[in-house]
Amino acid sequence: MIREPEVTGKTGVEETRLRIFAATRTLYASKGSRGTTTREVADLAGVNEATLFRHFGTKQQLLAEMLDYYTTSSQFPEVLERVRHLATIEEQLHELAHAAVDALKKKEDLIKISMAEEIANPEGSTCAWRAPTEARRRLTEFFAAKVASNELRGEAQWLARTFMSLFFSLVLARGIWGEEASSPNVAIDAMVDLFLNGARAK
Repeated sequence: MIREPEVTGKTGVEETRLRIFAATRTLYASKGSRGTTTREVADLAGVNEATLFRHFGTKQQLLAEMLDYYTTSSQFPEVLERVRHLATIEEQLHELAHAAVDALKKKEDLIKISMAEEIANPEGSTCAWRAPTEARRRLTEFFAAKVASNELRGEAQWLARTFMSLFFSLVLARGIWGEEASSPNVAIDAMVDLFLNGARAK
């Protein structure tokens, strides 16, 4: 069931744009790009279709600006700062893993929209990946410091990519995880242990 988007505390043009963004996110998440019309977006946002086009020009521009609005911000710098004060690398990686899973869950619908758009329109907007790309850059720096201090071994960029991919799959590919996807603590513990210790027999 599609819920009316709630936008409060804004007025005029800004409120209109936010209502349209909220409606776009709701409809694209439930019906996809091909199943969503600008008329439906306008109706859900409480505006007429002409207003929508006056603000955004095209359906593709609307989607790009909606994704940009909801995905630009990231709390990853604050998470990394908090992590630096933890005593062990095990504690640090567990904190990073939980933060990654929480962030992915909050933007799961946006990631799915972007993935679908990349298939349908390879030349289209990739703005939904800006925050994850920045997180990967900062995580690469974090792992580079760990390699330099001999706490970890390997190429920092591959450590960052592997670490992020583990938790991306937990949220975005729940079908292969089963019960752990709905209560991920056990899976997070297992993945952090595997990441730190590897799977090769001693």
